[in-house]
Amino acid sequence: MVEIRAATPADLPAIGRALAAAFADDPVWAYMTSPRANWRARAAAWFEADARAQLRGHGEVLVDDSVRGAAIWSPPGRWKGTLGEA
Repeated sequence: MVEIRAATPADLPAIGRALAAAFADDPVWAYMTSPRANWRARAAAWFEADARAQLRGHGEVLVDDSVRGAAIWSPPGRWKGTLGEA
């Protein structure tokens, strides 16, 4: 059975990679971003920064036991962060 737990700062790089892979073929992400060869690396950095901001008190980040997936949650009114917070 898969175990779900709260993410830690050590999980951040794996969270970025997992979420970038999950959204690689998403049509909304394809529309919002320019198609460049390094999209996955840029997306991984973006997801990692978002998860880092959530771990700093904006919301919650959950991962499975081997960080093959992640969920980033923000409560109402707390979803807006800044790049400086990431």
